[in-house]
Amino acid sequence: MSESSSVHVDPEDTINILVATDIHLGFEHSKKRGGHCEDSFITFEEILKYGKDNEVDFILLGGDLFHDTKPTQTTLLKCVELLRKYCLGTRECNLEFLSDSELVFRHCAQKHVNYEDPNLNVSMPIFTIHGNHDDPSFGTVGSIDILSATGFVNYFGKWTDLTRVVIPPIILKKRNTHVALYGLSYINDQRLSRLYRDEKVELLRAKDIDTFNIFVLHQNRAKHSDYAYVPESKLHNFLNLVIWGHEHECRITPEFNTEGGYYISQPGSSIATSLCEGESKPKHVGLLKVNKSNFKMKSLKLNSVRPYVFDNMILSDHDIKIQDCISLSDSIRQYVDRYIENELMPKVAEQLTGYPNQPNQPLIRLRIFYNDDNEQFDTLSLAQKYCDEVANPMEMIIFRKIKAAEKAKRAFNDDDDMDDITELFQADIGQDWTSTVRGGIQKYFDLEENKDKLTVLTVTGLNEALNRYVDRSDIDAFKNIVRDQMKRTIEYVKIHNNEKPEDIREEIKNFRDKRLSEEQQEKSNIFKALNNPTQTSLKNVRSSHNVNVINDSDDSDQDLNAIPLTKTRGRGRGSRGGRGSRGGRGGGKTNEKNTSIAKMLGSKSASKQTRGCIIIDSDSN
Repeated sequence: MSESSSVHVDPEDTINILVATDIHLGFEHSKKRGGHCEDSFITFEEILKYGKDNEVDFILLGGDLFHDTKPTQTTLLKCVELLRKYCLGTRECNLEFLSDSELVFRHCAQKHVNYEDPNLNVSMPIFTIHGNHDDPSFGTVGSIDILSATGFVNYFGKWTDLTRVVIPPIILKKRNTHVALYGLSYINDQRLSRLYRDEKVELLRAKDIDTFNIFVLHQNRAKHSDYAYVPESKLHNFLNLVIWGHEHECRITPEFNTEGGYYISQPGSSIATSLCEGESKPKHVGLLKVNKSNFKMKSLKLNSVRPYVFDNMILSDHDIKIQDCISLSDSIRQYVDRYIENELMPKVAEQLTGYPNQPNQPLIRLRIFYNDDNEQFDTLSLAQKYCDEVANPMEMIIFRKIKAAEKAKRAFNDDDDMDDITELFQADIGQDWTSTVRGGIQKYFDLEENKDKLTVLTVTGLNEALNRYVDRSDIDAFKNIVRDQMKRTIEYVKIHNNEKPEDIREEIKNFRDKRLSEEQQEKSNIFKALNNPTQTSLKNVRSSHNVNVINDSDDSDQDLNAIPLTKTRGRGRGSRGGRGSRGGRGGGKTNEKNTSIAKMLGSKSASKQTRGCIIIDSDSN
């Protein structure tokens, strides 16, 4: 096995593969910031065009085809239009499919490879796993399942077992070359790390066939914490090439891992989805040629990508002259303005390729390191100046203070280059900030004085919602977890029949403590709420109480749900206690009790009463 261009190969035996990861279709499509909404589709079309122009045998994608777990219909439509335009045609696919399709596509509606479908003319197949952004969640259907059902993509590597991962290969043959394609869609990094440590990740191997073994996965490669990543040297040593998705910095050239004995290629994202330094590196996809046991990866630059310039400025390294009658901060602002105009904007021009529809407005990020708080300035005036020239004017400049320890380190390393500066401030650019924030939330609420600041919600619920929001762009995560935990708290308090506000408040705390002591059960409830929100939303609480939910159209809030806390006995509006009656026996006490519970839960509509019901805003979170 080698990566060599000097080995003579027969082109008839060569399997040509276009490799890309993290395309993020639909990124910021709804925000329309600086025309950002079209970026992902323009670049995806360039990728597909590369595949068609190079007549590849198939395209291999490493996850995060979509940016959102639930992409908009417009995003899905544009994706299907591009797949139809470039992947269908009369060109014959010369790959033989040798695997058991019922096994490798067992999770798909169409359990066969698409280019063998008699109802489709597929000229350029796509094989893809899913990533954390288009993760359908365990046991559910996602956007890639829909594309698979259309026949436009071959979806493999979907994980369906919580305790063990067994991956059968997709074996593709072209004359005398066999490729074994292993795929592992996104799994929670801690869980996958544990599965690897326990030797519960198994890759099945073909018998009596010499295969070139490719493993495509979508996980953390950089070490964010002890077990929040997959050690790149601990994969199976019979692999030849690993295609690593999820990491956005482009490292397309295969790097040999001496301990594992295989090469690793990290294509990176095709567009910039965050303003970190790694995203500013040039974007590429790879043209992979495999001939028997040899391979070669050719880098193909993406020319449609929006220009992005990232730079660091350490104020103490610059000779900034303070002019008369101008404050220090104003002098620095003027200096930074000139720096952007004279140093950064010319770099933008260098990234304009002339590719059709390439976005012209650049992304610019200038990170300013300062010593004294007086060196900071209001960035609004610069944002206004560059609002028509830059796609992210309000996020162009960020400030970072140099701490004493960092100053000392620089004093002993006067010749440090920017790589060393990057190490000094790695917490800002390379760290898994979600872990830091989650740990900070846990630490804050663990303090005795903050213990009772959360009564209905739990830290576990908040942190898991945060994880879903960041990793999968699940914009409903917080809403779903709040609704679920409010619903369960209401159920618990109702059972204990307390009427005084102080007693209700105490029961709410008791229920919180009970959930904290039953950690595994709490996690199970949280995952259920996030994965199946329709089963736990306040709108559907009637399913577990056998009660009616009333939309109070007479109120100024049109989208309110009335949630009875006692079982009703009648039918419809004319029943006892219904909307047209004066209420049942004991209705006054029930109303007082329910209103008290609503106040304990922080409901915005605690004062509103509807015949034995608490009215809670449907968007109350």
